[in-house]
Amino acid sequence: MLTLEAVRLGATLVNTTLAYRLTATNAGPDALSDIAISGDMTAAHASRSMEEQLGIAGPELPPIGRIEQLQPDESAVLEGEFRLPLAAVTPIRHGQAQLFVPVARFDAWASDSAHRAVSARAAFLVGQDNATASDRLQPFRLDLGPRVWDAIGQRALEIPETL
Repeated sequence: MLTLEAVRLGATLVNTTLAYRLTATNAGPDALSDIAISGDMTAAHASRSMEEQLGIAGPELPPIGRIEQLQPDESAVLEGEFRLPLAAVTPIRHGQAQLFVPVARFDAWASDSAHRAVSARAAFLVGQDNATASDRLQPFRLDLGPRVWDAIGQRALEIPETL
């Protein structure tokens, strides 16, 4: 099982950068070994298919870390940053505003004690936490110039079971 804690998002004139903590938990009955985790960040947009946005279709996600072993119910945390060039972001236009909705995507592959391949996939919508509004995350405005957002959150996206 993969869970994300979005820590901070920054936007410069060139890149957006998401600082994150990813927790990998062995929810199964067997020890897992040689755990390879890959991931990246993309921008949500209606012009792209859901499969592409979730990382199901398209190129493999780049490697971000390895975990030697996880016993049942054991967890390990990977910390890192994803960079996405502003040129790769298709903003959502709302009036004069240019909105960015990041999607963090992860894959994990491991071997169980019988040397069978085990995998997990997860995707998370990242946005600004708005304590005064509903539970909805708010998008990031890119048209206001460089800035850093610390009050951010994430919501797990449903990955189709047909994979």
